[in-house]
Amino acid sequence: MSEAPEESVSSRAPAPRWWWAAIGALMAGGLAVRVGFVLIRQKNLDLVTGDAFWYHFQAKLVADGRGFLNPFDFFKNGIESPGGDHPPGFTLILASLDAIGIDGPQGQRLVMTMVGTASIAVIGLLARRLAGWSAGLIAAAIAAFYPNIWVNDGLLQVETVFILAIACSLLLSHRIIEQPSRSDVLWLSFALMVCAMTRPESILLYVLLLTPLVLTRTEWPMKQRIGMTALAATIPILAFAPWVAYNTTRYEELVLVSTGSGQTLAVGNCDLTYDGANLGYWDLNCIVAPQIDPPTESDPSVRDGLYREIAVDYITDHLGDLPKVVAARVARIWHLYKPGEQTRIDSFVEGRGGDVTAETALAMYYVLAPLAIVGLIIQRRRRMAIYPELVIVALVCFTAATTFGVTRYRAGAEVVIAVGAATAIDAAIGEARLRFGRRRSSVAPPP
Repeated sequence: MSEAPEESVSSRAPAPRWWWAAIGALMAGGLAVRVGFVLIRQKNLDLVTGDAFWYHFQAKLVADGRGFLNPFDFFKNGIESPGGDHPPGFTLILASLDAIGIDGPQGQRLVMTMVGTASIAVIGLLARRLAGWSAGLIAAAIAAFYPNIWVNDGLLQVETVFILAIACSLLLSHRIIEQPSRSDVLWLSFALMVCAMTRPESILLYVLLLTPLVLTRTEWPMKQRIGMTALAATIPILAFAPWVAYNTTRYEELVLVSTGSGQTLAVGNCDLTYDGANLGYWDLNCIVAPQIDPPTESDPSVRDGLYREIAVDYITDHLGDLPKVVAARVARIWHLYKPGEQTRIDSFVEGRGGDVTAETALAMYYVLAPLAIVGLIIQRRRRMAIYPELVIVALVCFTAATTFGVTRYRAGAEVVIAVGAATAIDAAIGEARLRFGRRRSSVAPPP
């Protein structure tokens, strides 16, 4: 493989018109796939349960001025109770759509297809910065047509926004590595805030990604680096402060991000998930009798703390089984353990487009994931930083290891897979062209 990307100098220059025209065509194709999925596959899908129900109907309550109530209690039982199972980010996005009249599931799904289409361009720009113009187009094509990316845009869940925020975060990270600027640090902090507002474990990226990037910029004096790190930290603090203050008025216990972490731990830590068919996955029967004595406290913050205690007690009592369970969780999220079962889960439990879509996604993943590893190796040989990508992969592994293995928890790493695979494919094409040129020159007739 070649040691440096073709067009390595011009990949930092503004993109020419032809490149943007090609990106625009790929975005149009990707949008067509996403809209087709929504209009054909999702048109008769009623929201009756799950996270999509939560986000959609809680957004209606927020838009109506009722606040962040539990939508299951309100719409199914007529009970007004506080709802903080998830961070507020995605609910606020959908509530803003409600406020302008886009209040149906299909309309909101169609808006998400446009958000997902924006990710195609950002992923293309990221690959262009790392591996050149043609790699950028290849990465954009993968982002446009790889089901593990586009299927999220029709599910009305947080992964659409999360993928875009992760792609922006990686792009900004590499800008900071190559030529640090205060504005890029602040924009990176904002992108990570969006990540944390949708997927709570992403708050770790401030510690694992932003802080090391800023503190290792030797172009700045140490005092300035510390000041920039502190300034960047104010963005998530200011963003979450109203949410924390609001929660103090409705919960007994302090709620910083959500009241869902304890129950999430509980559904993944019981006899049903430490052995048998659901090894490394989750089971709702873990939080009912006879597996546990379910907490009956009415306050969600107190109840969630009790679920957390139950889960921690179970983990402590089964430390000998934990390595096997953690290995199964991580292997599940990377489709290395029971891939056929995971595909069925994606189809029927997660609602990720049915058998054909899930099987196509799995087949493409098995091709792209090894290429992505090769692509990361190539980037490293070209002396490109791969630390930001490795942090995203590590976060995916950590999330699975501490909860359970489910494909949508891998959403951030799909960006890494698309860019890494594009780098490998582009390098292979460049190598083939080089060899073909040498062969032609070696067999050319003498003048």
